[in-house]
Amino acid sequence: MPYFKTPKTAIFATLFSALTAVAAQASTETVEAGPIWNQQHAEQVCPAIAHATNGAWTGQWWTTVWNEMSVCQIEYTPPSRAVEAGPIWNQQHANQVCPAVAHAAGGEWTGHWWTTVWNEMSVCQVRG
Repeated sequence: MPYFKTPKTAIFATLFSALTAVAAQASTETVEAGPIWNQQHAEQVCPAIAHATNGAWTGQWWTTVWNEMSVCQIEYTPPSRAVEAGPIWNQQHANQVCPAVAHAAGGEWTGHWWTTVWNEMSVCQVRG
């Protein structure tokens, strides 16, 4: 998003951008893993598949075709992003501002924030 010198314009642009953002929700999918013989084997195979596909294994797996195919349940979480929030002065102020900014952006505040332009602009880290 471009930086605007006028605070009102910057805030409007930030809110407009946040309101038009489409949030990606965490999703769970099954990924084929070939035959998995038992829990111990699943604990080796499924985390490797999750890592290779940028996900996290939920701990669940099951056989779909006996002696041929099993699946691992993998959760995919959307990455976080920085959303402009106007100036934030301290943690207490961030605790008031960032949840609303994250909600308007269709996500959830991670608890992190930082200043990008001293006395003018800060960002809230938003997931989703």
